Amino acid sequence: MKNSNSMTLALASLMLTLPSVHANASELDAHEHGSANLDIAIDTSTIEMRFESPAVNIVGFEYATEDEQQLLLINKAKSNLSNFDLIYGLVGDVSCQTVKSSAKWVTEHEAGHDDHDDHEAGHDDHDDHEAGHDDHDDHEAGHDDHDDHEAGHDDHDDHEAGHDDHDDHEAGHDDHGEVAKAEHAEFIAEYRLECNQLNNLAAIDVKMFEFFPAIEDLDVQVVYSQGQIKYELDANNTLIKLDR
Repeated sequence: MKNSNSMTLALASLMLTLPSVHANASELDAHEHGSANLDIAIDTSTIEMRFESPAVNIVGFEYATEDEQQLLLINKAKSNLSNFDLIYGLVGDVSCQTVKSSAKWVTEHEAGHDDHDDHEAGHDDHDDHEAGHDDHDDHEAGHDDHDDHEAGHDDHDDHEAGHDDHDDHEAGHDDHGEVAKAEHAEFIAEYRLECNQLNNLAAIDVKMFEFFPAIEDLDVQVVYSQGQIKYELDANNTLIKLDR
């Protein structure tokens, strides 16, 4: 059991490093059209897979869109990619259940949304600050001391200056959509399978070339108990063979 746990941790660690390897390669290839990546980690009873491709390989375009027909193409592609049995086939006397199967369209802009959401949360505090100004005005009206009242005006001026910064920020939001439209997009699909008799898995057949003919070559990296292997697949060579 200890050896099994060690193998699981080793495979998980290697699986995490594979996307970063491909990410570095993608930067060097400058978003190479026609190429895609597939990472696979096989444990004693689990198969983890991650597929990445420039969107142009999948739907014929790679920028954010509001066109209804293009949005339909994106949704259809996500539906196809998230259907494991449609895109892949397992070869061998093995029984697997797909417990995770997802596909998404991602842009660089959307990847930064977490930071944007934190900023939006900060706007709630700004609104609370605005609501507090009514109490501030009542307080100022109750001041008998004119000097204290004038001092309050200084704070008010500082607040007004802050409004200018806020307005600048809001103006920046107008450019928000334009930036998203100019960024490259990609599809990412992830799968997790729980299997019985996984040692009997002889190969994985990659059938996606039938659905996405613009993918000319698929770089595959497999991590499993026998080590790590690499494949370059295309429409005429679709089998990932596992040495047992």
